[in-house]
Amino acid sequence: MVAQSTAVTDLSDVKLSDDGGTLLVAQGFQQVTAVDPDTLTVTGEYPAPAGACVFAAEPTGAKIVGAYVDCGIGSGGLLVWSAPDTAPLVYTGGPNYHPIIDASPGAPGLLVAGDTGYSPVTTYVIDVSGDTPRIVSHRDNTGANLRDYALSPDGTQVVESTGYPYEHHAYRMPDLSDAVVYPSGSYPDGAAWSGDSSTVVVGRASALSDPEVYFYAKGSTVPTYVVDFHVDDVLWSGTLLVDRTGTRAWAVSYDDVYQQVQLLHSFGPGHPPDPPVTDLAVTAHTGTGKYKSTAYITVSWTSPHGDSDYWWITASTDGAPEREFWRGPMSRDNPYSLAYSLPNGTTTFTVHYRDYWGWYPDGYATATVRR
Repeated sequence: MVAQSTAVTDLSDVKLSDDGGTLLVAQGFQQVTAVDPDTLTVTGEYPAPAGACVFAAEPTGAKIVGAYVDCGIGSGGLLVWSAPDTAPLVYTGGPNYHPIIDASPGAPGLLVAGDTGYSPVTTYVIDVSGDTPRIVSHRDNTGANLRDYALSPDGTQVVESTGYPYEHHAYRMPDLSDAVVYPSGSYPDGAAWSGDSSTVVVGRASALSDPEVYFYAKGSTVPTYVVDFHVDDVLWSGTLLVDRTGTRAWAVSYDDVYQQVQLLHSFGPGHPPDPPVTDLAVTAHTGTGKYKSTAYITVSWTSPHGDSDYWWITASTDGAPEREFWRGPMSRDNPYSLAYSLPNGTTTFTVHYRDYWGWYPDGYATATVRR
């Protein structure tokens, strides 16, 4: 850990300024706070007016733009600050319910915006560089259930993620004319660009047996690389990140069954992911006194887990064939303890696992006791 701040809390969004010199955080639904990224000291505050719950921030050109929802002011919309510690301009001429926004260093002063929460979506390009925001272009019916905009760092193409249609549409800037459709499938849930704008990585929330994440060269409709999570793992919205050259990306998934396990994935064409691992363990010991003929066994695991996934345990004494004596689901009771009546000799216990969906490798572990 390089630095930690306990003064800047209750955050809903964090963005790095175009020059990398400032972190902008939407804080407490009351303001946007500027923070030095090295020391995490506060360098400026951009207060929201009463009744405007600001939840996201974007730097564009010389302005700071916040997206807010109505908590008393009368509508949602945008807040545009020209300087810290000043009242923002309140703008409701574009999205005015629950805005989703994005900006890019390659398009200073411009903002891509639209409303989530109702459909169909209207996408706007808004110039906020002047005294009054101005709609440069807008496009109606760009989809349903808006999730995300991803504007390329060179400012030439914006990728939209909507619940429908089941593909990622990209539009040229600033006129929002058709650029390309990046095939993905249901349900689009985010996109992120490499720093050099050569690669866009798109993701979807529900994939079942199909890939969740796709790498595309800008303008291509054929993916260069795909990532398929385990069937019970779902992409966590807003977690896609890509490095400068498009060779590595990161994402977080969560367990869709119990929502208890989050996994950070690191992958890409230049950095293939580590293969999935089946973490399975067994320990065994004999009792004492009148229990010396009983083996006490503990089986534990960390992945995978689910109602369709089972482990089973066998016993073999002095080289005899293995005999299964217990089978249980991997979705609960971890670790699991059981007892076994020992014959004379050396007994080897082997716990086995086979993924029902064929994604994780087979797993096994052994423990040996002697009576």
